[in-house]
Amino acid sequence: MKNNDRQIQIIKAADKRFARHGFHKTNMDEIARDIRIGKPTLYYYFESKDALYIEVIKWEFENYLESVNQIFANEELTIPKRLEEYFLRKDNVRNDFKLIFEIIVQFISERTTEPETELLKEYLTKEEELIKKILNAYYKDKIKAVSKALPYSFVMISWMIVVGKKMSSQLSVDKEFLSNEKIQQLIEALLD
Repeated sequence: MKNNDRQIQIIKAADKRFARHGFHKTNMDEIARDIRIGKPTLYYYFESKDALYIEVIKWEFENYLESVNQIFANEELTIPKRLEEYFLRKDNVRNDFKLIFEIIVQFISERTTEPETELLKEYLTKEEELIKKILNAYYKDKIKAVSKALPYSFVMISWMIVVGKKMSSQLSVDKEFLSNEKIQQLIEALLD
């Protein structure tokens, strides 16, 4: 097995552990046992549990951004429809990218570590750049230019919707937080 393959194997196993049990309840012995390697092998690739955790978060963010990029690259859809798919993709972040969701929630409650906060800033900026590209394509043939605040607003609003849906599902089962139709209307309003 190549070094990079082993690293990815470790990251995937650690991702499952961290997502299921959290950082504090996960230990390196369990991760090593999950993939049937010795603990020294883990430390060969990652100097500490903290270092491994940071790499797992980076891996999740990279995979998440790749999924967003695939949505925006789908030229069979109109740009407003791609933006709608982007918002709908966020519905699955809680399940598909649990650590990202947890970091967002921890950030809101001011409980992230400095490395987590720095990663969050870095990857939200990358997400904003993806949004900026799709918005530039949308406004390319229009008189109106892309507002500098618009890409950032799309990113922040979409994350607020993710957190809001989670809160709503826990607080009130008889109320719908935001329907797909309302998301379409929101996108249209943001694009105007």
